[in-house]
Amino acid sequence: MSPQRRFLTRLFLSPTLYAIVGLLILASVLTKWLASHDPTTFRETFGAAAVAMTVSVHIVLAMTAFPADLISVANGAVYGLIFGTVLSCVGWWVAALLQFGLGRCARKDFDLANHSDRIPQWLQRLPIEHPLYLIGVRQVPWLGMHIGSFVPGAAGVKLPRFAWCSAIGVFPGSLIMTAIGAGIVHFR
Repeated sequence: MSPQRRFLTRLFLSPTLYAIVGLLILASVLTKWLASHDPTTFRETFGAAAVAMTVSVHIVLAMTAFPADLISVANGAVYGLIFGTVLSCVGWWVAALLQFGLGRCARKDFDLANHSDRIPQWLQRLPIEHPLYLIGVRQVPWLGMHIGSFVPGAAGVKLPRFAWCSAIGVFPGSLIMTAIGAGIVHFR
């Protein structure tokens, strides 16, 4: 069997692929559902469940290419700067942990640990497990969150290190986006 055919076979047998496809479908449905609800009345409509729903939707959207930043802006507008920042941090942090898990599953699905010799030398020298990398990559707009979660999981970074670095790394973006939402409401 050719290497390309072997890769495609592994890809289509990979639970990681189906998890990612499922997340994309769920995110698409949630985005359409959110568009039908007014953010200003969301909390009044759903009551105490609104917080759990907000965090759950944020997690799903943050794991995909859909704009989770808008959820953080809405958190600031609906819940204020402090509580909105906490909700945004939790949403992005849990999403990061789940993406890390997907990376770890991809490592197993594709036996990436045994193929590290195919990684270019210059890329092998990058210390993916270093805290500055794990925190700093999250500051890259849009893809930094995804790359900063999936790649360390696939590279075999230890979960405790990843968890505390991610908790620090999600804070600046959460604060900025939530502050924008809180500011929009304040200056209306």
